[in-house]
Amino acid sequence: MTTVIAVDPGFGNTKVCMDGRVSMLQSAVAEPREIGLATLGVKVHSDVRSVKFGGRTFGVGAYSWLWGAPRGSMDYTAIASPDRRALFYATLSDLLRPNSQIEDAVLIIGLPVPLLMDAEQAAHVKTGLKDLKRTHTFETSGCQFSVVITQIKALAQPVGAYMDWLYTDDLKPRPGGTQAEVAVMDIGMNTLDLYVLQGGQAVPRYIGGDKVGVRRLLELVHSNGRDLEEMDGDLRTGRLTPSAHDLDTWLSEILAVTERTWRSLKRFATVIPAGGGASVLGDRLKLALIAKGVAVSWPDDPVVVNVRGLWKFGARYASPR
Repeated sequence: MTTVIAVDPGFGNTKVCMDGRVSMLQSAVAEPREIGLATLGVKVHSDVRSVKFGGRTFGVGAYSWLWGAPRGSMDYTAIASPDRRALFYATLSDLLRPNSQIEDAVLIIGLPVPLLMDAEQAAHVKTGLKDLKRTHTFETSGCQFSVVITQIKALAQPVGAYMDWLYTDDLKPRPGGTQAEVAVMDIGMNTLDLYVLQGGQAVPRYIGGDKVGVRRLLELVHSNGRDLEEMDGDLRTGRLTPSAHDLDTWLSEILAVTERTWRSLKRFATVIPAGGGASVLGDRLKLALIAKGVAVSWPDDPVVVNVRGLWKFGARYASPR
């Protein structure tokens, strides 16, 4: 029996969906420093979740930056790197039984739109993804796992939000949804991805985006020497609260990029905001879109809507109905 695993390898969060269940982990990774007994007599600031494979150990998730220099990269080519595999393994393990094996898995992976618009760079990344089609053996939280990936299907990340909107949890299409012209506004850590589909087919005229994701908001805030991953962690926990001015400035940049690609948002049957940036902006974004006459379909959780929809696509792709 084929197992469908969907992954949205975001630069802010790594999301994995299997059997309709979603696991998420902050996309922070480091190789922990060996410090011997240097902490003798004092408590260590924070433990780190470790992932071991191929003779290497990685610390992943929140506070991994306290154990070594962050290895995160905003470069698209890093999607198939060992660092990203460590994040994928840790996130996937939360959906697996301890010490379990999967012998036949199809991997549905979402890729950023700006990457896919650069044909040469996209081809390079897709070539790297072929290395994922093999047996993956790894250890995390003291448990051993083995996953055999036999098929890989890559899609633009915003297609996931569309699929989640189009199909119910039991994979039935929304009445009238298949012919609707639907726009997805996906605000991730690194990029704003703009994507339009009608009848399940992409509309090239309305595909675009730029690097004005959450990272841009964090650039507007004084870092005080903190790494991007640390600032992102502070934003998630509420220790970092952007000012109204910073949020409005960021939103105006997002809307400017949007209006260059979508001159009139009223033409779409609905606009689906997605990604961590949509969650950060919340009502600011929703009200700005409504003010433009947009019919907004706000997901119950914009952060996971892409990976959930990618899984729905995969479930139908692996088991056509």
